[in-house]
This record gives sequence, C-alpha cells and structure tokens, in this order.
Amino acid sequence: MGIFDFFSRKKKQETGQPASLTKSPRDDYDEDDDWDDEEDKNELPYDPDYLMEKVEVIPGLAMPRAFADHWPALSQTRKETISITATPSENLRIEESTFGHYPRIPVGFDYPKDSDGQFMYPLAQLNMRELPPMHGYPRTGYLQFYIAANDTYGLNFGEKPDDFKVVFFEEQEVEEFVTDFTFLHQTMINNESPVNKPLSLRFALEEEYIGMGTVETKAICGISMESIAAEYDNDLESDLMQFAFDNFCCEGHKIGGFAYFTQTDPREYREAFRDYVLLLQIDSDKNIMWGDVGVGNFFIHPDDLAKKDFSKVMYNWDCS
Repeated sequence: MGIFDFFSRKKKQETGQPASLTKSPRDDYDEDDDWDDEEDKNELPYDPDYLMEKVEVIPGLAMPRAFADHWPALSQTRKETISITATPSENLRIEESTFGHYPRIPVGFDYPKDSDGQFMYPLAQLNMRELPPMHGYPRTGYLQFYIAANDTYGLNFGEKPDDFKVVFFEEQEVEEFVTDFTFLHQTMINNESPVNKPLSLRFALEEEYIGMGTVETKAICGISMESIAAEYDNDLESDLMQFAFDNFCCEGHKIGGFAYFTQTDPREYREAFRDYVLLLQIDSDKNIMWGDVGVGNFFIHPDDLAKKDFSKVMYNWDCS
C-alpha cells in the first residue's frame, strides 16, 4: 500500500508550539521483551500526549517527540530545492521561464512530435539564468519539457515508449530563434494539456527534509517516518502519520528536492531508475490539473544531470 493510500490529499497544517527534547517514558521499556509481537506492541507503556508534544529540532521546524527523538538520523535527508511560483501572464517573452508557453528554440530545430506525428505541447521552459544557483544544476541555458497533447499527457503506461522529450540548449545555440509559432496553434488550443493558460515563473531556493512516500529517505538515513510511526498502536500511529503527511509530503512546483506522489513512487518498482533524482515537479493548482488533482514529475540520474545529458529522463504523472 502506498503512503498516500493512508490519507486523502490535504494542505499543510500548523505544527504547534515547540518543546524541549527530553527522555521518553518509552526508554524505560525492557529491551529484552519481544517487540515483534503485534499484541505486545499495542500494550507498550508510553504516553501519547508526551510523544505528540512538539519539539523544535531546528529553528522553524517542530515535530512530535516520537519523530524528534530520531532527528539525528532524519536530519541527514536535508536537500536543497527551488520552489516555483506560477502566475498567469499575457505578456510573456520568449526567453522567460514559463509553463505552457512558446519556447526559445533555434531556427531549424526539429520540433518534437509524438508517436502519432503530432506536435508536442511545450509544457515548461526553464531559463537557468533566472534560477538561484543550486549544486549540480546548469547555471545558464534553456531546459525545456515537451509532452504529447493527448488525454494521457504522453504517458503510455508501458504499452509503448512515453511521448515526451526534454531538451537543453546552451545560450549560444538559440541566439537566432524561432518567432513564428503558427504551426503550434492547434496544439496550444486543443485542451489536452495539464496547463490551461500561459504561466510566468518565479523561483526561491529552499531546503526540505524527509520526503514522505519516496524511495530516497530510508536509503539516506536508514529509517523513515512510516517505520517510526509503525512502532506505536493504531491511534498514535494514525496521528503521527497525519502529521508526517501534512508536513513532509513535498507538494508544489519545484526543481530538485523530494518528489510528491498521489500514488506509489514509480522508482520503487522500476529498479533501473532507483538512483534517479527529481529534476522538475509540476503540481496541480487552479491553473494546472493533472487528471484528478494529480502531479507530474521528471527524474534524472545525477551523472546525466552533471553532463547536461537529458536524453534518459524518466517521466511520470499520477492522480488520486
């Protein structure tokens, strides 16, 4: 069962007031007793109110004591991410970072087509000069994402290769660029895209931790919030998981960091992509809709990212 089968999707909630780290009553439990027995686990001597009390583990980040006791391990999951704010705009320039707008492509470029020979939709363009510097990502150039303009947004669910393409141009490659996009008119108006209007993008460098429901967290630090919560009985486990879901599911538009899924992380069952990291995430909002309030993700191997080789990117989207 995927982590997000546990709860329905909802927005983040307040975490409450921080408290100091102290010893848990659970620490007095006899370690020689059998903790593997489910019945014994539900009879362990602990105080739920104490374990749900908020502890500030770093400035501005508080979590229940049950999780905070594991912070030295969980803190190893820290990642940089660039959050994206997408705003409707009717006056976009061809060189801007955008969702759902014409890209800056060189004259003579063989514009991407899907397996049916139709022009793909220009889902996103990132002008790397507009982004705050982040380790491993290009500082200049244009990174572009194209998907088929059909009812599955180019994802073919294993029946045949997915209809998407990720392209990168150095700045000198697009000094002379296309200005006539009449050939894309039908693609832009056919309503078979998650983006329903052109959007201008703004960026902010942030940090995040843990990444609920991803394959990365346990690989990094050896534990997960799911495994910690599972130590307790059903009511407390549910409360802990609700907190984790509300605060560490990593929703939103972003570059890098931890990915968000409404279903299972596809890297969990696609071993060839297990080491891939998030390249770009485009979430649903009032101007973007992936199926039934879903999310779209693009992943890349860190070695390919360092080489600016975007030919082996993995694409996925899912919805509730």
